[in-house]
Amino acid sequence: MMTHSQLKQFITEAILLFILGAAIVIGGHLLSSNNATRRIQNEYHSRFEEVLDCSSYEKVKSKALNDFPEINGVYIGYDQAGIPQGYVVDLTVKSPGEQDLGILVSLDYESTRVTGLALDNSEIDDAYYIGEDAMELIKEKVIGRQIPITFATEDYSEDDDNSENYTVEGLNDGVYYAQRLFDDRSRYIDYVEMEIENGVITRVNWDAFSTDKTNQDRSEASLKGAYIISGLDWATQSYNLCHALLECQEPDRLAMKSDGTTDIVEGVTCDIRPFVDLSKECIANSKAGYGKEEYMADLNAILLYVFGEGKEDEAAKYVNEKGNVVFSFEKTPELYTIYNDDNVAVGYMPVRQIEATINGTWSGETQKPEATPAVQDGDGNNNTPDYDSTEDGLTPGGLTENQIITDSMDDLPMSEMASFIAPVPDYYDETRTVIKACNTCYKFLKEYLNWKVN
Repeated sequence: MMTHSQLKQFITEAILLFILGAAIVIGGHLLSSNNATRRIQNEYHSRFEEVLDCSSYEKVKSKALNDFPEINGVYIGYDQAGIPQGYVVDLTVKSPGEQDLGILVSLDYESTRVTGLALDNSEIDDAYYIGEDAMELIKEKVIGRQIPITFATEDYSEDDDNSENYTVEGLNDGVYYAQRLFDDRSRYIDYVEMEIENGVITRVNWDAFSTDKTNQDRSEASLKGAYIISGLDWATQSYNLCHALLECQEPDRLAMKSDGTTDIVEGVTCDIRPFVDLSKECIANSKAGYGKEEYMADLNAILLYVFGEGKEDEAAKYVNEKGNVVFSFEKTPELYTIYNDDNVAVGYMPVRQIEATINGTWSGETQKPEATPAVQDGDGNNNTPDYDSTEDGLTPGGLTENQIITDSMDDLPMSEMASFIAPVPDYYDETRTVIKACNTCYKFLKEYLNWKVN
């Protein structure tokens, strides 16, 4: 029979053995867990370093992934300080011929620009083949572009007349105005105001107001650091671009490239597409003698038309103190969209045409964009892609030079597109498939991050 002292010693030894055993089990588990984590991170690093070389990666868990069967996984890459550097998206997308293409797409964490592309067909039987040379050419087109991406031809305007006396024919003197009918991702609506004297453009202002009337205009917000873009502040870039137009007088002479940028205006790195489009509309208004006052009156009439009779007070809430209509018509695209005979959207009506169409008084021709020029290869030959491109920004059928921009790419509206590229010559389907992967990334992030987009 144990004495009290022996029993006490036994209990003490049992407790110590239990603690020691628990420590061994926990230590083994932690060691095993650390080894597993290290093994997983090593696997991630070996797979992803080609597109996004980071210190560690974390797999994204989101219900939004249920809506995207093409996505095998989404990962966030972190540097040694734990700061997120970007996303890696592992996808398997279908080519035009319904073959599977495995691809990794990396995106900058803040700007969602494409930072890397790599094929990953190791686990796919009969995978869609893209050769190394073709992939390098596609990378040159896509890497650095902000998603979503659509097709357009590279359209560099030749400076065919550099004389100081160059003017646009048919301009009427006065003040002219045009604004976009939908807001951008930052809830800004771009507008351009232009003054013409003696048939010459003498004043241009490009700015944007917010659909939230309490917010500053984009130029003022940029000067105060509330709106930030790469390079010079937006207000300075706007001023430089407006000054360049005063010098050249013709928006096409600004040499806008297919991605919306220009290389000929010093200090301008932003997307100039809204400025070019709205400047062209101002010029068209000038040729028609359609001044700013008429434009604003018609735009207000369109606003009342959307809200309906008896809702004047509600519509008035969307007019700011300067008289600008700060309403985005994004939910009524049928009001301003131009369709072809096959009921495919091919462009947007100007305000002058919308108001006259509503009243049944439009007598002019429907304004449509010019045909997209042919994509040429290195030998100057036109490429004719044999591909049903109903949703890739080109109308189906016919030669490339007869195709025109439509309003959709991978079920995304053209107004939402951030980048425009030309297909790589001789590799149309390959380029198209890679763009499809990039746009799938965008659609996921749009849902995952709950972006406000047009």
